[in-house]
Amino acid sequence: MQGSWQLDTPDEAAVAALAAALDAPPLLARLLLNREISDPATAHAFLEPALTALPDPFAMRDAERAANRLADAVERREAVCVYGDYDVDGVSAAALVSSFLASLGAPPRVFLPDRFRDGYGLHEQRLAELCDQGVQLFVSVDCGSTAVDAVAGVRARGVDFIVVDHHQLGPTLPDATAHLNPRLPGCGLAEEPLSAVGVAMVLAQATRRVLANRGFFGSGSPPPIADLLELAALGTIADMVPLRGMNRILAWHGLRRLGRSRRPGVQALARHSKVLEKCHAADHVGFVLGPRINAAGRVSEARFAYDLLTTTDRELAESLAVQVEIDNTRRKSLQKDVGEAAMAAAAACPGRAHAVVVAGTDWHSGVVGIVASRVKDAFDVPSFVLSVEDGVARGSGRSIPGYDLVEGLRALDPSLFERFGGHAFAAGVTLPAVHIDAFATALADHVAATLPPEQRVRPLRLDAEMQPAEVTLETVDVIERMEPFGKGNRKPLFLFRAVEVAEVRKVGGGAWVKARFVEQGERPIWARHGFAAFASAEVLGELQKGDVVDVAARVERNVFRGQQSAEASVVAIRPTNA
Repeated sequence: MQGSWQLDTPDEAAVAALAAALDAPPLLARLLLNREISDPATAHAFLEPALTALPDPFAMRDAERAANRLADAVERREAVCVYGDYDVDGVSAAALVSSFLASLGAPPRVFLPDRFRDGYGLHEQRLAELCDQGVQLFVSVDCGSTAVDAVAGVRARGVDFIVVDHHQLGPTLPDATAHLNPRLPGCGLAEEPLSAVGVAMVLAQATRRVLANRGFFGSGSPPPIADLLELAALGTIADMVPLRGMNRILAWHGLRRLGRSRRPGVQALARHSKVLEKCHAADHVGFVLGPRINAAGRVSEARFAYDLLTTTDRELAESLAVQVEIDNTRRKSLQKDVGEAAMAAAAACPGRAHAVVVAGTDWHSGVVGIVASRVKDAFDVPSFVLSVEDGVARGSGRSIPGYDLVEGLRALDPSLFERFGGHAFAAGVTLPAVHIDAFATALADHVAATLPPEQRVRPLRLDAEMQPAEVTLETVDVIERMEPFGKGNRKPLFLFRAVEVAEVRKVGGGAWVKARFVEQGERPIWARHGFAAFASAEVLGELQKGDVVDVAARVERNVFRGQQSAEASVVAIRPTNA
């Protein structure tokens, strides 16, 4: 929950020194220092990360073993199956591994589970079917770290299994041929949590090196890892891992390649989503494309999204892009319907001060995760949204800072669940519908005991105080040097103190408010420095012309009919001198 406003105030001498060392404006130095980046070399590496700074892939536990086994399969032309997942991280990870193997002349078989038929994770019957069809090596991506029985069944048939995952580990590890997961003890790449596609990139780098050392490429050059970066960026951004270290390198370079992608599917999707018209910053491209890739697995078939990312056929890419746009439109409609029902149920949830668990029999399971995120944001507590069918409740949860969702679930009575898994901020559960109320009570009690309300108050962090005259495209240029933004690199937020409301009107059917704020003074309003601003009606709905308020806002680039301007996106307001 939002608490007091906290204006970060780095040492002014440090600001001047870093700005001089970088030959950069003081604002950029201030933003870096607010993110605990004070060394000029570290700052330069953050602003312009080099691909050569990617860590040694062999630092990851089991990477060398996995790379040698996969290299054997490439050289022997074995039948390899990449077993993925239906969300954007799993789809992009599967696309990355399969694209890498295809570039080596060893295209694999790819299996993506159906959300509604197979569910999340490794499905033992599907694995058995694939073994019967001659698969000699499985590579699971974005799943497998807790699939003890499934992996054991494959190994019992004499088939090798490489797990490529990033989810939390269970009490017993699967007996895999190799297990790549930064959460494993002794992993040298655990500094920042990686997405599944980030771990897949490690496998590709390691395998490429092993094959090069074996002389596989002869006098030729290995396929460039750079060709995989746009896929790495999609999964990394969509999975909301901290955008620092290796994640930032993958996102920074990958997003730039997305903007000029040579993949027919990415080009077609960009055209149909009008991403190049709507988006002016690199991170926006990922945030527009990612949800569309996700939509296929949520309401239709993840295979559509995978084929879109990997096809070289422009005609097929066009039809797949249309299909994915249709899926995304349907996803938004379902999300709206389920969201309204879930929010109403959440408002009546007995334990909503600590946790929310709501369920419905007609709620589409493909959107419950998105809706859970919306409920979590609205009530600022760990929240689960469940879909009930045939007496079984399946759904997703989202959490808040300070409460590890999977560890919380592990602390509850295990007899409540059939299964659960995930990570600190997102988890999936399956449980008998008759246990829903008991689950809701137990979760609320555990949150209350381990994260009391006074520990949930988070200050609104402001990067700097800014004057209305500073809302310019030049300022936006400086801010955009910090991209991509996300977890671990929050979007800069600025304080505008004691500004006067010169104009305010509702737009978008009343859901949004457009305002103009100006500096105070004796001159006519039209002659004072000011800036345009937008916010939801919840933030600015009570504002009146002539009010004097403090504004917390982001300064962003707006593009309308080819014309660019700087504007503010308001996060909060308060009475001046509050």
